Parts: sequence; C-alpha cells; structure tokens
Amino acid sequence: MIAGPVLMLAAAFVAIVALSATSGAEVPREPTVSLIQLIANPASFDGKRVRLAGYVVLEVDNTAVYLHESDARYGITRNAVWLDVPLDGESRRVQFHNRYVLIEGTFSAERRGHRGLFGGGLENIGRFEVVEPRPGPLVPAPH
Repeated sequence: MIAGPVLMLAAAFVAIVALSATSGAEVPREPTVSLIQLIANPASFDGKRVRLAGYVVLEVDNTAVYLHESDARYGITRNAVWLDVPLDGESRRVQFHNRYVLIEGTFSAERRGHRGLFGGGLENIGRFEVVEPRPGPLVPAPH
C-alpha cells in the first residue's frame, strides 16, 4: 500500500528536478564566427544567426564590417560583409564608425551591399557593441 504513493512521489521528484535543470539552462547563443569563415563559406552560414567582430565603417554606400582596419582604408570590400544598419543618428554613427565592433545578426550570402561588392551581408542586427582594445602592450607567449 505504501509502495504506490512512494513511487509516485519519487517519480514527481525526478520530474521536478529534470524540469528545473532544463529551465535553468542557458539559451543557445549565436555561434561566434570569423569574417574569414563567412566569406570563404557563405552558403554554410546563409540565413543563420552569427556573432562576429571586425572593423566597422558607417558611410553611405560603404556600411560594412571589415576584417581589418587596413582593408577598410584600402577599399578591399571582398574582405568585408555589408551591414544592414540605419544611419539615422550622427551620435550613433560616431560611436561605432571606424571602430572594432562585436555584432550579432543574420548572415545573407545573397545580399552583398552596394553594387554587390561585399562578401555577404548581415541583417536583423541585434547586438552592436564597441570592442575596447586590450590594456597594456602585447606580450609574446613563453616558449
């Protein structure tokens, strides 16, 4: 007689523990990728949410994230991904223009920006944060 209620109580306890363990789990985040990965394999990331960092330029016809500052300076657009961000406020533009930025958005292999010059595009951008440089001098790794 007692075995039935004890088994039911034990089953309820196991169910509660299992539910609390899954509800506390972190929601999967966008995978962090490099611009190199996106540009080299655009079909692999097409339509997927991604997170990346790069050098951002916010100009008319050149709204993009570049692999490196020198790529932006020399107009090497194949080393960049076009950004679908509005250039609505000058203060916002100044905050991110010519800075390294962490970005999360949906990658499009087809939308390649002004005249199709870029290696793809990022749309539905959510996270857009300036990446601060590391403090101090870079120190070589010990041998």
